[in-house]
Amino acid sequence: MSRYADRIQGTDRLLRIRRIRKAVFAGIIALTLVLIFARLDAEGAGIKPLFLPVNGIIEICLIMGFVSAIIGLFLRHLEIKNAPRDGQRYLMAKSSMARAIRTAGFAIGLAVVLLLAVTPSLAATLFSDAPQVVQIDPRNREVVTFTSPDPLGVSFVTHATVAVTSGHALVTLTRNGVNVSTVDLNATQRDTLDVEPRMWATSATWSLIFQNQVSNDTYLTFVLEKGVVPTLFSTVPFLLFLYGATETSWWIVLRPVRDRTKSASLSVAANLDEDERVYDGTLQVSNPGPEPDLEPQREIPPATVVASNSRPRNPVSAAPFSIPSAPVSPRPAATAPAEPASPPPRPVARQPETPASLAKKAEGLAAAGNYQDALEAYESALDIDRNYLPALLGRGSCLTRLNRKPEALEVYKGILRNDARNFAAHRMIVRIYADERRWRECLEAVGELLRLRPNDPAALEMKGDALTNLGRRPEALAAYEGAAALDPKNGNLRQKIEEVRVDVPGLLSRALIASASGNYTQALSLFDDILEVEPSNVNALIGKAVAYRRSGKPQEAVNCLDLVLGVQPNNASALLNRGNILFSEGDLEGASEAFDHLTQLYPNDEEAWAAQGDVLVKMGRDDDALRAYAEALKHSPGDEGIQRHILELQAAKVDDSGIFQELFGIKGIGKARAKALIDAGFKTAEDFAKATAKDLMSVKGITRKLADDLLEHFRASLAEAR
Repeated sequence: MSRYADRIQGTDRLLRIRRIRKAVFAGIIALTLVLIFARLDAEGAGIKPLFLPVNGIIEICLIMGFVSAIIGLFLRHLEIKNAPRDGQRYLMAKSSMARAIRTAGFAIGLAVVLLLAVTPSLAATLFSDAPQVVQIDPRNREVVTFTSPDPLGVSFVTHATVAVTSGHALVTLTRNGVNVSTVDLNATQRDTLDVEPRMWATSATWSLIFQNQVSNDTYLTFVLEKGVVPTLFSTVPFLLFLYGATETSWWIVLRPVRDRTKSASLSVAANLDEDERVYDGTLQVSNPGPEPDLEPQREIPPATVVASNSRPRNPVSAAPFSIPSAPVSPRPAATAPAEPASPPPRPVARQPETPASLAKKAEGLAAAGNYQDALEAYESALDIDRNYLPALLGRGSCLTRLNRKPEALEVYKGILRNDARNFAAHRMIVRIYADERRWRECLEAVGELLRLRPNDPAALEMKGDALTNLGRRPEALAAYEGAAALDPKNGNLRQKIEEVRVDVPGLLSRALIASASGNYTQALSLFDDILEVEPSNVNALIGKAVAYRRSGKPQEAVNCLDLVLGVQPNNASALLNRGNILFSEGDLEGASEAFDHLTQLYPNDEEAWAAQGDVLVKMGRDDDALRAYAEALKHSPGDEGIQRHILELQAAKVDDSGIFQELFGIKGIGKARAKALIDAGFKTAEDFAKATAKDLMSVKGITRKLADDLLEHFRASLAEAR
């Protein structure tokens, strides 16, 4: 019967259209994914090194989105056309018009912004690098390597501008090791080398090779000018304009439908002609059949007749009648008046949707887990009555379920502006703040809730949770105990009371003091006490890792740090400690990976750059280490340790043989002191043997003891040579 009723009312057609729409959209999504993968493959995309050009993805998504919009509007038109009632047509048209005008406004506005003349230059400025200064030693060369485009294919290097401030340099531009262009520059000259002026072809590694042509130091400055993919300011705005125009046309098409069905959706069964009837299947007509000698009487319930102002044609006498006891001969058929044929019964016109009926329908959809459709039904109810409370509460609940919590918060706050004592809205605001871990706002909201219901155990428990996370444990304990007094059967409350009674800050302080004083057994025991109450306490896990490392258990320390990174993947302290442990254990690759990740997350952390430089030195990558130390020094200019590392690497680069190596091998003489001695004129063993301790002490960093050690070493070596 239900299928038959659906066919009678036209509901089955709507269901078929919606199934077709879902199937078509699924096919479009699958085709879009195939096209995206094909485009990425054609442009040389890869995971390692990462290169995923988004310009192709954006173009395909916009094109397929435009196609799906056209198909979706066509199917929506069919739905409106096949809706069985004017009320449905009105609501569907009104909802579609509102969505269309919002979408069109956004698309056209974004297209206008992208077409503004300032947009490409502003984007290129944001992506361009700052000027860099390069010092080239005599008859030496420097190589600057960069990749173009960026990993997402948004920006790419268009030109490289080089200016020589002093000296003479030969500048060569290479692409994947192949020379592209060369320019010879003297002091005060500058030139611009074309890299990819208009658009990148594919991801490539570029190099700028600066070679000093003279016997003096050469200084130059270079700037990598960047551009943004032109499709963002040509193809994308065009597609957005098309999309906006389509949505605007759809709004124009729906407007007469909305106007035509608006009045009919608000009233039914109006202006009927005389003697018209509206059929109601729930009412029964009594007609037991005529007596042989009487004119049949027809019982018509008053609810089924809609009468005009004129008098009925066949009035029925109000007086009761009786059947005579004597038989009466039947009246001849010829003299009986002919009964006029009554018109066939008409179906009852359905009443228009009301906020209550739409809210009830939305409740059923939400109970079935279809929150998006439920949200649309609630919004349709609010289109009729914007202050209908059940629809407002239901809309907020659906938005929360769909993880659109900021919008849900605005809905509940709007309810409280009209009804400040609405308990349900207060409770949902508290839950949203708690889910987002916004504990200060949560505490304020739960305070408002408790002003309405001071003895609500759930509100007291939430207050305890907020206070616990804010570190106010004594107040949290009082809140939990108050909730437990009102709800003594709640086992979860008893567990929270036991946990909050543990003085976590005090235990953490004692554990850190024990670890610093070398009492690692006590420190680990205290850290375990904290983690038993709060398994995800990051400070306790990091402190435990440090204690394990100091006690000679590096693997256990790494395990603790892995737990921290499982909770907070970007925790700087955990990444730094993990890299240092791996470095001390000889796992240079693992340490380098940890420090690389750390410098990417926190590019202004000089400690991370310095640690990365230490690892690179051990790996023999002196040039990369020098760049890492330079980056660290940029963020901490006065760090003497970083400066010493840089001088040692530069000294090793200047002279990596002969007297330098011999000096470097003497205890207490590092690369920086060795370079300082050579620069002071002590370039041979004879120079050192002829010098006095006072001469050597005049060099920066050479103490009396070091001077005596140097004299003893070189005089002994010369004596052996003789």
